[in-house]
Amino acid sequence: MKIQVLGCCGGRLPGFYTSGFLLNDHLLLDAGEIGGVLKVEDQCHITDILLTHAHLDHIVGLPFLGDTIFGQIRKPISIIGLQEVLDSLHHYVFNDQIWPDFTRLPAAQGEPVFRLQPVQLGTVCSVAEFEVIPFPVRHTVSSAGYLIRQQETTILYSGDTGSLQEVIQVIRNSEKLAAAFIETSFPNRLRNLAEETGHLIPKVLDKLLPELDPQTQIFLFGMKPQYLEEISAECQAMQSRARILKQGEILYLG
Repeated sequence: MKIQVLGCCGGRLPGFYTSGFLLNDHLLLDAGEIGGVLKVEDQCHITDILLTHAHLDHIVGLPFLGDTIFGQIRKPISIIGLQEVLDSLHHYVFNDQIWPDFTRLPAAQGEPVFRLQPVQLGTVCSVAEFEVIPFPVRHTVSSAGYLIRQQETTILYSGDTGSLQEVIQVIRNSEKLAAAFIETSFPNRLRNLAEETGHLIPKVLDKLLPELDPQTQIFLFGMKPQYLEEISAECQAMQSRARILKQGEILYLG
């Protein structure tokens, strides 16, 4: 499984992009960054997009993706997520007021640029060569994390997470994971703010690590860029095997 880190931060500052991960060059996991990294031809290769929730830092790349590939693709891109997430996206973004409704405007052969495809928590769905299972996570809006499997390689992606309770339950019920991608937005000193806004801090990794196989890689993302150095220092002080992702890196798992 190839994973290209388009963006891995929880905010925007010069040189920092919000969360977007490209799997095998065509499945996009969250859409916080697309066009600032991918060339037009690479954007046209995207076939499916998994959304964890509808907050701006996870969807901001979608309007510009639609604008870029309009008239250049042969079939719609599937935007996949919980029904509440897709409803918010359609109502507040693709509404012909904030942005053109690319779920209606045709891309080719009369079909739209984007097709909204709802999924249900706990239900397995096939997305190209992947098996995908959405699971519930606690956040301030309707949200899901994902188990994503390709052949014998399985990863866990938490999305924005206010509590590890559901994530740990998924880990306990899952086969061995190649990697776990865990959101860590704030430093430890801002624990109250993290809890109020549905995010995690490095300290909570103490609860997660015992649940994971020693060979499971742990990647941290979603850091607010203004706190990145502080979060990094706290992770190093914990001597944790968790690693903060870097923008632009490419991972090969399995």
